[in-house]
Amino acid sequence: MDKYDLDNFDYDRYKQRAVQSNRNRKNRKTYRKRTRNRIIIVSVFILLVILVVVLITSCTNMLCGSKDDKAKEAAAMQTATETQVPTTEPAREFTFNKPAIKDDGKSTGMNDGGLYVWNKQAFELFFGTDVMAQRYAELMNKAADGLGTSVKTYSLVAPNHTEFGLPDRLKNTDDGANTQPQDEYVKAAYDAMNKNVIPVNAYNKLSEHCNDYVYFASDHHWTGLGAYYAYTAFAEEAKLPVLNLSSCTETKIEGFNGTFSGMASTELNKDTVSYWKLPYEVKNTITNSNGEELEVDSPYYDGADGYGVFIYGDNPIEVLKSSSPSANGEKVAIIHESYGNAFVPYLTYNFSEVYSIDFRSWSGSLKTFCQQKGITNVIFLNGVMSSATQVQLDSIESIL
Repeated sequence: MDKYDLDNFDYDRYKQRAVQSNRNRKNRKTYRKRTRNRIIIVSVFILLVILVVVLITSCTNMLCGSKDDKAKEAAAMQTATETQVPTTEPAREFTFNKPAIKDDGKSTGMNDGGLYVWNKQAFELFFGTDVMAQRYAELMNKAADGLGTSVKTYSLVAPNHTEFGLPDRLKNTDDGANTQPQDEYVKAAYDAMNKNVIPVNAYNKLSEHCNDYVYFASDHHWTGLGAYYAYTAFAEEAKLPVLNLSSCTETKIEGFNGTFSGMASTELNKDTVSYWKLPYEVKNTITNSNGEELEVDSPYYDGADGYGVFIYGDNPIEVLKSSSPSANGEKVAIIHESYGNAFVPYLTYNFSEVYSIDFRSWSGSLKTFCQQKGITNVIFLNGVMSSATQVQLDSIESIL
């Protein structure tokens, strides 16, 4: 049929084809639109999934990182703790060696006039308790804390003759000496002292030499030799050179009757007082209880008839200036009762100036005095009896 032959043209068929063509075209458009929408939806979904995965991964890493950081920090703190130097002082240990006292194992003694007498020697009984030791330690702590860290504060408690001269078999029996162990008392006092106090263990030195002439038979004091051994304990604790007695000249006072001679009804041995003149000059300015000053050329009183030979007896204050070649240029104050008198002269070997203060008669502020005089070392030296006597402790506290 000719292309333009309208006589034979089937219009209905044409119309149907046109309608169908339009439908096909609309269907293709709808299909393409649906396809595009599906692609968009799928793409968005994929993007959301990716975003969620990324967020989860980031959170996980952050959490893991935080845990790792905490773990690292904890490990670092642990390492620091393990390597850190302790800020507290290690506990100090005090060991006291029991004396091996010469004893025949047979002879007995007796209680006499508040003393115990054995082998013509009188022994002073000791009744100190841990409470008393604690009280003494509290005063030492107060003194050291008040003086401050610029001053070295030492404490030396000197046991008496009973501890080093009377065998244990004669102590605390029915007819023996009723007395308390002094090593336990001194240990209790030293254990209660804080780190600002430097305890001096003279006990072991005296124990080592207990069978030497370190205590009098008729008096409550130690001898010049006993005081010397205590001095060596101090010098070793302070890391100072020790005076050698062989470089000194021994001088003796014979026939000394001490304080116990008038207390015991039985006869006691008479004593010899030995003192050692030093191989260097010492100028001593003494201030007595009346405030009068006396200048002498020695720490010893050659005219004495007994224990008063040491630093001219009991005086409120004495200032000893030394020319010892071993003197270190520093100054020391020793706070004491009469037990300290025999100890003081030896300090002139190590210190250029020694201030001897008897706390029973001296009045003032120890802290102010040390500041004014430039004193850098302080020694508290007391016999065990006075360390446990309230009146003595009150006197010490009055100058702190």
